[in-house]
Amino acid sequence: MTRLTFLGTGGGRFAAILQARATGGLYIEVGEHSASHHDGDAPGQGPAAEDGLVRRFHIDPGPGALVRMLASGFSPLKTDAILVSHCHPDHYGDAEILIEGMTDGGNRKQGALLGSRSVIEGIPGHGPAISKYHAAKPAIVKAMAPGDSLDLFGTRVEATACAHSDPSAVGFRLHTDHGVVGYVCDTALDARLFEANTGCRVLVLPVTRPLGAPIPFHLTVEDAAELAARIRPELVLMNHFGMRVIRDGPEKAARWIEDRTGVRTVAGQDGMELELGKELNPSMPRRLATSS
Repeated sequence: MTRLTFLGTGGGRFAAILQARATGGLYIEVGEHSASHHDGDAPGQGPAAEDGLVRRFHIDPGPGALVRMLASGFSPLKTDAILVSHCHPDHYGDAEILIEGMTDGGNRKQGALLGSRSVIEGIPGHGPAISKYHAAKPAIVKAMAPGDSLDLFGTRVEATACAHSDPSAVGFRLHTDHGVVGYVCDTALDARLFEANTGCRVLVLPVTRPLGAPIPFHLTVEDAAELAARIRPELVLMNHFGMRVIRDGPEKAARWIEDRTGVRTVAGQDGMELELGKELNPSMPRRLATSS
């Protein structure tokens, strides 16, 4: 079983400040559940939480990630790895409190923290995003650069190139038994993205800007279409929407991309789940789909 859950699909300064969409990041479970995490167990209890075969990766836990986890039935005590793409707060806002959860309140040296060099070590003008106190808690801490890879609990995690205002920013590729999941971080359209994400079954793209409205270091809807057309994954999941994309309608942008590329494209929603199997059919959990 490989399952993706969007704990938030908002991105950019004002979408994060106003919480026009949640900014909790992407949660990926790899392994075999003995029960669904939506079975009603309290966080940290019940068969799903006890099942040691499942490994849980949390990518870019921005502001509100902890609250979104709890509302979605995920226990912050059960996270195995936290991955942070770059040193902007809509991507790392809740990382430290989630490190405390991952390490049992800082009492157990366990779990992994991977991030760009700016996040882990700091570079001129950026970071570090994680305090020395918190960076000392996980068992594995690694500053990742494009091309780096690490085996975490049986899942290979690779860092991929991006072109962002944080020059050390990285995306991630997770090699699962059900295909490669590619997570592109904030970036300008750059030739390195095509090769870095070739072979992804599912490609998560940060579509921050609408048609005809580019700004530096962020993808527009047109840029996302070019990436989809060149990489040709089985499914593109749009993510990290800025205010104008939210106002214009992400679903409209997804249709525009799919019509022009022939690549199946879905606009992410807060709480959306995708389980990787023979078919890729995103859905909304009942608990979140009925809340407002």
